[in-house]
Amino acid sequence: MTRARSERARRRLRGAPAARAGRRPAPLACAAALALAAVAGTARAQVPSMDVSVVPEFASVQPGGALRVALRLGIPPGWHIYWINPGSAGLPTTLAWQLPAGVSGGATDWPYPETDESGGEVTNVYRGTVVAFSSFTAAPAASGRVKLTAHLVWGLCQAQCVRQERTVEVTVPVSSRAPQRTTAWSEAEAAARFLPLREPGAVLTAVARGDTVRLDLVGLRAGPEPGSWVTYFPLAPGLPSAVAQVRTAPGGIAVTLPRAVADSARLTGVLVPAHAPGAPPPGRAIAVDAALTR
Repeated sequence: MTRARSERARRRLRGAPAARAGRRPAPLACAAALALAAVAGTARAQVPSMDVSVVPEFASVQPGGALRVALRLGIPPGWHIYWINPGSAGLPTTLAWQLPAGVSGGATDWPYPETDESGGEVTNVYRGTVVAFSSFTAAPAASGRVKLTAHLVWGLCQAQCVRQERTVEVTVPVSSRAPQRTTAWSEAEAAARFLPLREPGAVLTAVARGDTVRLDLVGLRAGPEPGSWVTYFPLAPGLPSAVAQVRTAPGGIAVTLPRAVADSARLTGVLVPAHAPGAPPPGRAIAVDAALTR
């Protein structure tokens, strides 16, 4: 064996590259790369996209007037996304509004979620159609047209989750005339029954006692009945949901929850009457926001 041939043999044994710069890759390597790219492209193609649309309450807004916007998310059958607090796992659904000068607000009311148990994880999810409502106010000096832009991020999940995002916008003119409701608003507004109810005049108190929190609700006109069961969903990301039985309390009702569902200062979340998956609850969900006392 010549010295040159011996050196080439040693290079192959040490794992040195067989092809020098400028040579074409081997045909088998090209075929493998193309096959992997095709598999990845097929996997992406199999993940559906959500239908996202925006419906303004009025066809125009008056200077100094209020405007609500319904954001509709159509989740593909067999898939789900997570609530703003996903629970023990998952990507929270987030919504950020970009507002022009002369417009304020953007607070959003989300419908209540349902629990999902899989792989030892308890999460808060949405299925089907989800409609959230955001509120805005135009400045007294507003004029021209108002353009509202929403950026959404969610995880679309089945056996695995895929992060997706979308930017949508709606534009309405500013007019001194009395605003007229849009034709699509009645359909969107029908979904408002899934929003947590905030009852004026109701008094909610939360008292921490050891490893539990007692929540008293006084003055509710439409609350869960004593003896029934409810699920409490905390708003703060990472806090777990809890199931509790409703009891009679002076002037109203009370539930006892694990201390883990509250942060250090407040009990903030949604109380949802027990119901079968996919069926409406027997009563309205109740928005909870109470200072935590000891």
